[in-house]
Amino acid sequence: MAKTTRGENSTIKRQAVVVIHGMGEQRPMDTLRSFVKGIKGYLEKEDVTEGTTTVRSKPDGVSEIYETRKLSLSASRTRPITDFYEFYWAQNMRDTVFSHMTTWLYQLFAKPYANIPPRLRALWTTVLWLLIILFFAVLSTLWYFGFNTIKSLLAAIAAIPLAIFILGIIQKYFKNLFLTTAGDAARYFTPTPSNISERNNIRQQGITFLKKLHEKVDGEHYDRVIIVAHSLGTAVAYDLLRLIWTLYNQTYERNPVVDQSLIPHFDAFAKSGEVPDIDAFQNLQYQLWKQQRTTGNKWLITDFITLGAAVCSADYFLVSKVPFADLVKEREFPVCPPVPDDKTQSISFETKTYHLEYFQGTQRTVRTLHHAALFALTRWTNIYFKSDFVGSAGCRLFGKGVKDIPLDRKSLWFIPGGHTHYWDEGSEASLEAITSALKLRRDSNP
Repeated sequence: MAKTTRGENSTIKRQAVVVIHGMGEQRPMDTLRSFVKGIKGYLEKEDVTEGTTTVRSKPDGVSEIYETRKLSLSASRTRPITDFYEFYWAQNMRDTVFSHMTTWLYQLFAKPYANIPPRLRALWTTVLWLLIILFFAVLSTLWYFGFNTIKSLLAAIAAIPLAIFILGIIQKYFKNLFLTTAGDAARYFTPTPSNISERNNIRQQGITFLKKLHEKVDGEHYDRVIIVAHSLGTAVAYDLLRLIWTLYNQTYERNPVVDQSLIPHFDAFAKSGEVPDIDAFQNLQYQLWKQQRTTGNKWLITDFITLGAAVCSADYFLVSKVPFADLVKEREFPVCPPVPDDKTQSISFETKTYHLEYFQGTQRTVRTLHHAALFALTRWTNIYFKSDFVGSAGCRLFGKGVKDIPLDRKSLWFIPGGHTHYWDEGSEASLEAITSALKLRRDSNP
């Protein structure tokens, strides 16, 4: 592990946190307001000066819809001004019908049991048994009434009001549970023609949103951006990061001081795939981000925080004919540490257009991180309740550089517990983990 010196943090004068909601009938600002309330409440317990800070709702100047606002948290003694935004995408997933889900549902049950992520196997088994029980219950009912037509007819007439009531409940439950929740996941993870428009709209809007944060907002520049995503929103956020990174990885300026000394250390991590000390590794990621900033690189996203992350089971949820591991090897899906180039065994390359730079008579070579190396300088912290079947370890798919934080929470084994309670005021353990990962204070970054 390379030895690094502690960097100055006084340059972080203003930072932005982008919250990306999960699936379902989300209303604009509901997720953001509850998240800010939970985080501010925890900050006040940790620092008395946070009690004097205020939250102001302002026009966000970033989103293309007028339903969202920016919640600006004034600076404290230890923390700079922090603006919280919500990237709202639920309006793109409308009019879902069962036919949108058939391919996805078939895949979920058709995959071999061994290929199901460990944390989803209990849920998969439970659902399968419920379907088997339902099938035999219906079959038994039909078999019994088939021998007594009159009795069956009378029973059917008498049961009509009850049947209408039960069917109404089932229909409402089915619509809420499947079409407006699981339906979002099915459509986002299934790149069929009927879903392409929705997937494309979400990504275009998200990339536009993040690009604006890299520019001036209300006349001010942000020094740092943090992405926090929940549930299906983690898959949306991951896609946005891997796509927008390619717009910034080759940006730099002719600055007098350029330090890229850490890149060889990340080449070593990339070749071995091993991360002996995750905290030291994340410290180096932040230092590399600062080094890249000295070259004039415009990338501002230092941290990616996932909560109850559906993306951590992308190999199961994503409908694709290409194995997930192959997509990683081809560098379509970035991992942490990044995959090195086959020939050079490096995560960077010499920029051809500006191969040689001259400043005061000194000749330099500028190295550019390749298109799938974003997690060399963006830290990924993945937080999940052990009782939440949706959330799971990120290092299984995305590499040992993902910092997984599993948390205990009481729940019945067959019920996904805590999935929507990560930033509740009473969830002390998860609030502590989230606040620690956000590193909002000036002295929280190495």
